[in-house]
Amino acid sequence: MLNIPKLKINFEYEKKKKEKPIKIPKAHTLNLGRVRSIVLLILIGLFIYLSYVLLLANATAHKNKSLQQTVTTLNHRINQENAGTTSYNPLVDQYMTQFLKVYYSPASGDSDTRTKQLTQYLSSNLTLPNTDKNTDLKLVSSTLTGIFTVDTVKTAQYRLTVEANNKQSQLTVDIPYQQDNEKLTVTGLPYVANPINSVSHIGQSRLANTGKTLNSEQATTKIAKFTKQFAQKYTSSSTKDMAFLMSDPVGLDGAVDFVSLDDSTIKVAGTTKDPIVTATMTVKIHDSEITQVQTIRLYLKQQASTYFVTKFIQA
Repeated sequence: MLNIPKLKINFEYEKKKKEKPIKIPKAHTLNLGRVRSIVLLILIGLFIYLSYVLLLANATAHKNKSLQQTVTTLNHRINQENAGTTSYNPLVDQYMTQFLKVYYSPASGDSDTRTKQLTQYLSSNLTLPNTDKNTDLKLVSSTLTGIFTVDTVKTAQYRLTVEANNKQSQLTVDIPYQQDNEKLTVTGLPYVANPINSVSHIGQSRLANTGKTLNSEQATTKIAKFTKQFAQKYTSSSTKDMAFLMSDPVGLDGAVDFVSLDDSTIKVAGTTKDPIVTATMTVKIHDSEITQVQTIRLYLKQQASTYFVTKFIQA
């Protein structure tokens, strides 16, 4: 018995199976609008970052310029402070005294020994002139009168008494030198100079600038009252007792007696919350008749109904 229908069905099924269409995957496409948005966000981010970097660079440059100006100002002040001001330095005095003893010593005895000794004090490129042939010379005394700056060079001035041929003479000499910590070197031979005149007007009084006057009669009266109380407390109390009135406490503990505080000298500046008061008070040394006038300045901070001293200056 033949099964023809079954073979036909199988054939038709295989044919349909072979003719089934093949599915092609969809291609991935980019959305142009989305790409533009991403690019725009990146550009905005870069702009913000570059702006931030530029801002930091400008701030750094401004800070560096400010620091350079500060350094220049400080150097200028240091040079001004060094120029023409007398001072005492034991190390310099000891060194120069030994040098002067050798320099102003008899040259007729053993000039080679003197030259060898002086070489220890003089800079390596500084030599004694051939005309330096003083005979019968003796240094009697030397006094350091000041250390100052001449054309940016450190200079020590001495008042000398020198004896030559049994006759004493006084002279003032300047000695250029260089110092590196404890090491010193004479960089120029002593030369005769005019004595230092320390009397001058090179600056203002330490407490001359009082600032803009506080225009509040009520506050001024209150501050003046506190200042008087503070002055009395300061002269009679110990440093420990002054702690509740001052941030950096100090007290004379009765070393002097408070006499008075002149109302006419009280000057109040600043603000009602942070006033600055300058005044002149008179004190008397304890157990004596010696009086002394002192100028004080208080930097105050208001606390409830009273004040607290944040800074205290005397002059």
